[in-house]
Amino acid sequence: MSGLARCIPDEQTFFAEHWQKTPTVLRPSDPPLDVLALTDVDDILDSGLLRLPYMELVHANSRVSPERFCIPRIVLGSRVDGYVDANAVRSLVQDEGATLLLRYVDQWNKSVRNFAEEISDRLQRRVEAFYFVTPAGNQGRPIHRDDADVLAIQISGEKKWYVHDGPADGFWEPGRLEGDPGPVALETVLRPGEVLYVPRGFAHYATACGSTPSAHLSMTIREPGTANLYSLVQALLMQCGTVPQRPLTEVDLHEAAACIMSAAEQTLMAVTPEDLVHTARILMRGDRTPDRDRTLADWAQSGN
Repeated sequence: MSGLARCIPDEQTFFAEHWQKTPTVLRPSDPPLDVLALTDVDDILDSGLLRLPYMELVHANSRVSPERFCIPRIVLGSRVDGYVDANAVRSLVQDEGATLLLRYVDQWNKSVRNFAEEISDRLQRRVEAFYFVTPAGNQGRPIHRDDADVLAIQISGEKKWYVHDGPADGFWEPGRLEGDPGPVALETVLRPGEVLYVPRGFAHYATACGSTPSAHLSMTIREPGTANLYSLVQALLMQCGTVPQRPLTEVDLHEAAACIMSAAEQTLMAVTPEDLVHTARILMRGDRTPDRDRTLADWAQSGN
């Protein structure tokens, strides 16, 4: 069973009714509880290899200073900062109710990376993973908007979520939300094996409930913004024809401008909006740039 199928039991209904539209709770028959169990987190902390910026401790309205849970080491005779002290982390979680946040887990944990890649291949979008451990009765983050669609997989414990309506248009900012978040679109308690889908930009927050810590794995599904599209168009226009870098005369400068405009027009006329969006998604997934001698249409058609 694919990674996405382990989160979404009925993909046809999900994409027709909820994808980028409304939040919903999903109850897959084979939820990915084994991808990163809470006991695995203890092993990761005790390994001694975890470093900033792959971990942080947060409260609902603040972040814990790394100086309180990180220690330096001497490696090859040089001081290296930012190593996580497992005992200090556990103390801050237990005594102060801090939430443990593992960041970009797909970059350094094989099991999570394989899982993220399966979802990425299915959706053809960039997927990143974050892991939250929140003590009972605590809120891990303030109400905020994510610049990504989110699949929050409850691994253990319980967490009560509040998801508000999405933004009215594309003129919104990710991050902490100040002011009225609008009506609540979904209020639910997520239990182990259940998956919460939060569309991109929908404000949300959650509090661990019950008597045990809550652990959940958030798979964030990234989508290009207009900045990505502008950058891609700019990269294409930089390829438009060969003109002198420093025209010598007024006539030469005007001729260079005409050459650039003509080549840019021909390039953009050969590109569709679908080409532009598809290629932006490809670049986001692999952090690559188009070859200098290929058009955007060539790149989109080849898929790499």
